[in-house]
Amino acid sequence: MQKRAGENNPSTITKTIEDHLSHQKNVFDDMSSFFNSEEATPDEVKPILRYLVKKTLNQMKTAKEDEGESKTFTLLDIGCGTGALFPYYLEAANELSIELSIVGLDLSTKMVDCANDNAIEIIAHSDNTSKHSIRCEAGDFVKTVMGVDYCEKTLTGFDNGVINESTENFREKFDAVVINACFGNFLNQDSVIMAAASSLKSGGLFVISHPLGHDFVDKLRKENPSTVPNALPTEAELEYLLQFQQFDKMDFIEKAKVVDDAKDDSTLYYASCQKVPHRILREVVRLRGNVDEGYGRGGKKLGFPTANLPASLFSNALANVPTGVYLGWAVIENSGNDSVKGRDVIHKAVVNVGYSPTFEGKENKEKIVEAHLIVEDGDIECDFYGETMRLALCGFLRPEKRFPSFPDLIAAITNDVANSKKFLDFTPYSDFKQDNFLQSLSEQWVGSSGGDSIASYEFASTSDFLEKS
Repeated sequence: MQKRAGENNPSTITKTIEDHLSHQKNVFDDMSSFFNSEEATPDEVKPILRYLVKKTLNQMKTAKEDEGESKTFTLLDIGCGTGALFPYYLEAANELSIELSIVGLDLSTKMVDCANDNAIEIIAHSDNTSKHSIRCEAGDFVKTVMGVDYCEKTLTGFDNGVINESTENFREKFDAVVINACFGNFLNQDSVIMAAASSLKSGGLFVISHPLGHDFVDKLRKENPSTVPNALPTEAELEYLLQFQQFDKMDFIEKAKVVDDAKDDSTLYYASCQKVPHRILREVVRLRGNVDEGYGRGGKKLGFPTANLPASLFSNALANVPTGVYLGWAVIENSGNDSVKGRDVIHKAVVNVGYSPTFEGKENKEKIVEAHLIVEDGDIECDFYGETMRLALCGFLRPEKRFPSFPDLIAAITNDVANSKKFLDFTPYSDFKQDNFLQSLSEQWVGSSGGDSIASYEFASTSDFLEKS
C-alpha cells in the first residue's frame, strides 16, 4: 500500500499516544478510590450491567458450542477498572454452567490493585469457587498484545505488531474480549480492534459496551476530550472500522428491556462481532507472469497444484506486501493454438507470499509468490511451468510462520485451502472473479504499477472496485 508524503509520521503518533496514555493513567489513578466505591455503580445501572454481561456470555457460549468445544472459557476484560463487571460475570457463568477464567487489564496500577483485591473476595463468595479464576494486571491493551504503540495501516489491514514471549501470552488466547465503558477513551480505535482480533481465538467474540449509551459518552467527549477523545461508533461507523479487520458484525443494540417487568427500554450500548479467519485487502493485487519451477516444493511434494511467480520479476511489487497467506483467483493462459484443459479458466487459489521458513536450509532467499490452485483431480492437464498466469489477490488469511514439522505445514495449508474454497464463494471475494483482469484474456494486459508485457503488476483500491462492480 502506497503512503502519501508526510502521512502517519511514526514518531509523532507514538509521542501523541504516549502522552495520552500517561494522562489516562494519572486520571484514573486519581479516581481509583471513587471507582472502588458503591457510588460508582448506582442501583439503576446494575440491571443494565447484568444484561450486558449475560448477553456477552450467551453469545460467547453459543459461538464456542457451534465448534463443539468444552464449557471452559477465557475472557479478557479491557479497562477492567476496579472489577465492576466481575460479580456479574461469575453470576452469569454459574447460570450457564460454564467455567470462566477472567484476565483483567487496565492502564491504572491503582485500579488494578483494587481489582485484584476485589477478585479475591468475589471468588471467595462465589457459589462455584473451584470453577472460576480472575487475575488482573496493569498495561496498555495495544502495547500488551501487539508490542507496539499503534498498528500502522498495511495492505492486509493493519500491521501485526511484534511477536515475542511477552505478546504471545495474549495472542489467540481468549474466547471473548470485552471493552466496557471505556472504548471512547482509546486514542486509536483501529489499533484497539486489531489488538482484539489478535488476542481472540478463531470464532471468538469481541464486545464494545456501555451501560449509559452513545449520547452519554458523546457528552463526556465534548466536555473532556483529553480523557475521552472518541465517541462510541454508530452502526455505520462500526462497519467502517471493521471493513479491513478480521471480524463480522453480529449485534448492535442501543435500546433494550433489561428486566422482564420493565415498562420501558433502557438506553445502553452493545456492539458485538465475531472473529473470522479472513479479511479483505485494502488493495487488490494483480500479478501476471510466467510460472517458475520454484524451489522444488511444488504440487508433487505439497499435494496441491502449485504455481510460483519468479521473485526476480516481482521484487518491487512484493516490497510492501506483508508475508502471509492470501486468497484470490488465478488463470493459466492458453497461449498455444491447442486447447489444453484447465487453461483460460478462473480457479480459486490460496497464495503464500514470503520465504517458506518451515523448509530449514531451503528458505527462499527472496520473497516469492507461491499459488496453490484449488482444483479437483483432472481439472488441469499437464504441468504449467513456463506458462503465463494471472493472479488476483483479494483477501488475507494469516501471517507466514515456521511450523515445527512438514506434516504441520501440510495441515495448515489444508486448512487454508478449505477456508479459501469456502470464502471465495461469498461476497466480497466472489465479486473479484468478475474482474476484467481475469475475464478479458484476449486483451494484452500490462499492470499500471510496474512491469512490461512479459511480467507486470498493479495495486488497485478494493473499495473502488467493489463500488463499481
